[in-house]
Amino acid sequence: MATISAFEAKTRFGHLLRRVARGEEVIITKHDKPVARLIPEGRPRLQSVREAVAELRKLSQRIAARVNGKSKVSFQDFKSAVEEGRE
Repeated sequence: MATISAFEAKTRFGHLLRRVARGEEVIITKHDKPVARLIPEGRPRLQSVREAVAELRKLSQRIAARVNGKSKVSFQDFKSAVEEGRE
């Protein structure tokens, strides 16, 4: 991830767009503080969303496998256990 000053970003904007189009992320700073981020649009982001969804599905399956066959806790049982713990 590259960091570049606002002045340099203004003067080299076309170059920055080419870098971002190749998949690089660029942070623009003003007075040495980050103020903006240029990120690639499209497929790389979509791919990361798909990967996250796949991981969530795996986690959901692991949770389901752990509770398979076990009785579910009712809200009343849960509330009772909480109140019991407060005493």
